[in-house]
Amino acid sequence: MKPLRLPTIQALRTALTAVTERTGASSAEIYVKAGGGVQVEIDPWRPAIASPATPADWRSHALHVEEKGWALRAGAEGGALFVAESGSLPAPGGWRGLNRHSLRPGSLRLPSPSRRKASMATARKHLPDGDAETLGRNLAHGILERTRSELAGSYLIRARLYDGASASVLANSEGVTGRTSLRLATVEMEFAVERNATRGSCSLYRAARDLRDFDAPTIAAEVADRLTLATAAPETVLPSGELAVSPAVASNLLALLSPVLRDRDGWETLQRLSSGYSLGPTDLTVLDDGALETGWIQTSVDDEGVPTRAVTLIREGEPGEPLLPWEDDGWSGFSATGCRRRSGWRAPPEISHSHLYIAPGPEPADQIRTGIRRGCYLLDRAPGGRLGATFGDSHGDAEATFEIDVTGFVIEHDRILGAIPRARLGGSIRQLLRGIRAVGDDVRFLPVPGAVGAPTLLLTGLQLEPV
Repeated sequence: MKPLRLPTIQALRTALTAVTERTGASSAEIYVKAGGGVQVEIDPWRPAIASPATPADWRSHALHVEEKGWALRAGAEGGALFVAESGSLPAPGGWRGLNRHSLRPGSLRLPSPSRRKASMATARKHLPDGDAETLGRNLAHGILERTRSELAGSYLIRARLYDGASASVLANSEGVTGRTSLRLATVEMEFAVERNATRGSCSLYRAARDLRDFDAPTIAAEVADRLTLATAAPETVLPSGELAVSPAVASNLLALLSPVLRDRDGWETLQRLSSGYSLGPTDLTVLDDGALETGWIQTSVDDEGVPTRAVTLIREGEPGEPLLPWEDDGWSGFSATGCRRRSGWRAPPEISHSHLYIAPGPEPADQIRTGIRRGCYLLDRAPGGRLGATFGDSHGDAEATFEIDVTGFVIEHDRILGAIPRARLGGSIRQLLRGIRAVGDDVRFLPVPGAVGAPTLLLTGLQLEPV
């Protein structure tokens, strides 16, 4: 992969001067991002896909992907603008399309330089293109072979693996500058199996910082569970009581809670949910960490150039501190952190989590599942199913609730009694948190969206009904 070339800070400052002079803006920010990588496609229509003897038998091709773009924000009293374009940043004389009439009704506030020093993210060299393709093929082959060892007859339908990197640079008229460098690898695979006179299939999408970070046995176990579900006899009666939920389901539940873990309004809602009681058990701790060393969006600054840090949102079952943007620093005694993210260079930054996760607990995940005498193990969110939460009104007159469509198994001491093709898990958010009976030790991150992680959880007091 070619080195990612970005303009210098001095070039951005020159551009900022040109923009403010032409528009009359009192403040402006320029953000430039470049990215590239290798995408490995394993073609399902070519021979030898179902049963390759070695990784060399895979029929695949690599596609090189590159992208570059920039975004401009500027503002003055009574007006603001946002412009985003692909390609390189315009030369100093290339801003002639902007003038004082370019500002539209609106406002813009930009951060000033922070007193807190940003911690440097750990750099990691990218893989040469040939190595990325070979590693991708070996990973796909390893996952398939391990899946077969757990579930005979499993075969791969298709696979797409990506290994790439991106870098960004920004500067604003207040004196803030920032550089980030990210790595990202993704694995998207679809498998099938025929058993019990039934053909079942499943798909799986995972992200990590590097192709080398994926664990083939872990992914294979997830695939085998999903193929077993796809070919198991459905259970018509769902037992009430204890529910074990996988990291995939727990991550989706945590993503539903993210609005109450950030900014002023969300934090006030979280306080109403506690209402004088603990939010959850003492082994429930929820964090957000933009500079998480093992994370795939690890950065020392956010997309406005503000330093990131670890924030404990829920500490041992009690409210900790909210995820606050820089302009709310000091609100209710809380310190702000870098928490503005861009969904892409074409989008303005918004308040968002980075690596949001439930810290691992003391219980081995296997013991949580085997400890259920008769109950349900929820494996994943149902494809295309319902997922949502309501948090009541500002007066707390309405109960905060959630619902998510899931798939899973009816189990007895980890023995599968029948499949749950689709069911709706729901209830109050207060009961969801207080009903956590055990927190597992197997935290896994999923892109749902961003990076959200959770371990296996044991839940009680919720409703699970077939859909």
